[in-house]
Amino acid sequence: MGLSLYVHSMSEMQMQIVILGASGRLGSYLLPHLISCGHEVLCLSRSKKDDLCADLTDFGQVCLALRRVTPDVIVNLVAQTNIDECERCPQNAYLANVKIVENLAQWIKTSGSLTHLVQLSTDQLYDSFGPHKEEEITLKNYYGFSKYAGEIAASKVNSTILRTNFFGQSRNSDSETFSDWLVDNLIKGKRITVFDDVYFSPLNLQYLAKILEIVVLKRRIGTFNLGSREGMSKADFAFNLAEVLELSTKNMTRGGVDKAKLVAKRAKDMRMDSSRFEKEYGVELPTLKQEIQSMKSAYSY
Repeated sequence: MGLSLYVHSMSEMQMQIVILGASGRLGSYLLPHLISCGHEVLCLSRSKKDDLCADLTDFGQVCLALRRVTPDVIVNLVAQTNIDECERCPQNAYLANVKIVENLAQWIKTSGSLTHLVQLSTDQLYDSFGPHKEEEITLKNYYGFSKYAGEIAASKVNSTILRTNFFGQSRNSDSETFSDWLVDNLIKGKRITVFDDVYFSPLNLQYLAKILEIVVLKRRIGTFNLGSREGMSKADFAFNLAEVLELSTKNMTRGGVDKAKLVAKRAKDMRMDSSRFEKEYGVELPTLKQEIQSMKSAYSY
């Protein structure tokens, strides 16, 4: 079934949804999409400007904030995603990527709530030759370790765990995506190196937000890869995107990740086999080339 028809057929079900990380790169797409579909959406964060306010690393504060509501689903998008920062400050990575998930799971258990948890994870749990099925875990750095620990915490309650990666035009000026970085540097004519030995299979943010509504509505229990078909190297991605956007690549060169001065070790093949997700949710995910093509109207410069 096509995605647009599928979403239309299921969106008649209105739900109360709490989002953590609603102002982030993915959250800024997901929040307006869920509202436009008729759901009641509440934002939980440290900010007093949001619907629900709490220090998410403090279990007592999380309980106080959530006792006011009875959400059908909690979607956790909060994470420390800077891989090198996770390596430098593992305690901060633990708080963001593990402790917050533990608090949400503990609230669900102790409150007797029927709330379903949707936990966003990462493709950084994979390495060696892909595409990888969900069981093929290889942890290369503390970021991957902390996100996997977060998955374990989420699995203690009814939850959907999604391993994914994304690109697209960020609506958050403080947090750019890989494609934002590429486009900005290509427009400015800066010399950049793109890795030809690192492979991935991301989805674009707008498409991912639509898919997440299906996930919220169906509330399946389990861990799923959620990525594009036919992944490619980050270098091929960069040159394909430049071609679609008609940007010069004269200052962009291919190189290897091992030569880069990075703090944390990097996985080299994070391509995912998302067939379990496709079968469970009845959708056919797009190829990465199709996703890149969709960026033609996303970037204006």
